[in-house]
Amino acid sequence: MIMEQLQQIDHYVMQWFNELKYSLPTMLKKMDLQTKTSRFDLVTNVDKAIEQSFEQLMITKFPGHQLYGEEAHHDTQRLREGFTWVLDPIDGTANLVKQQDDFCVILALFYNSEPVLSYIYDYPRQKLFQAVKGKGVYLNGVHLPSPPTMPLEDSLISFNNKVLNDVTMHDLLDASFGYRLIGACGLDSAKVFTGQFGVHIHTNAKPWDIGAQFLFAEMLGLKMTDFHEQPIDFIYGGPFIISNPGCYEETLRILLQKGGYQK
Repeated sequence: MIMEQLQQIDHYVMQWFNELKYSLPTMLKKMDLQTKTSRFDLVTNVDKAIEQSFEQLMITKFPGHQLYGEEAHHDTQRLREGFTWVLDPIDGTANLVKQQDDFCVILALFYNSEPVLSYIYDYPRQKLFQAVKGKGVYLNGVHLPSPPTMPLEDSLISFNNKVLNDVTMHDLLDASFGYRLIGACGLDSAKVFTGQFGVHIHTNAKPWDIGAQFLFAEMLGLKMTDFHEQPIDFIYGGPFIISNPGCYEETLRILLQKGGYQK
């Protein structure tokens, strides 16, 4: 029964993303910027409008489902029961504001705490990553295979260099092939899905930053844990790594061996 439900839910969500493709340009033209906790912590009316749009879809098509979103809906009491959506309406808001590029929508559905549907929508490049439990992973409707196993020395790695101590940061740079950072957790993670990056590290990931990555990692054979190889709670987030299996152990060893990271 759950698989039949997922197919129907996925159908409506894909329709919603298609509608978002045409409504976002108007939203972006009327973008209004606000700050939250600091001048670096930004939110726009676009973030809020997307979250409200998905909430309306949920109320109309999925009554009884719960929403856990970045901009509202922060009650965590019953999120482990039944169907719970985790949404980041704009991941990479600073990129949107400063570059009009490199931002995405992150959306995931959990059933009794298990990930069952996941989406990362790279709007500027019109790439929609989709994962359906028991069915497969897709990029714009085309099956996405697991990336080949890569050692760290052959891999590009991604992390926020402001929160790593200098020794750890340079050890990671020396051990890897090179460094890149997009600045939107969903897009950095998607590069790991495709094998373009070997590793993405986020030292303070919020639940909506990584909600979709659980199912993608599971279905693509990637490693996704905290820095001590323990599972991550989808309600609370925290330090996280998503990695090609060939990079995972060496990356964590370097990350922790000389004082680790700085929160």
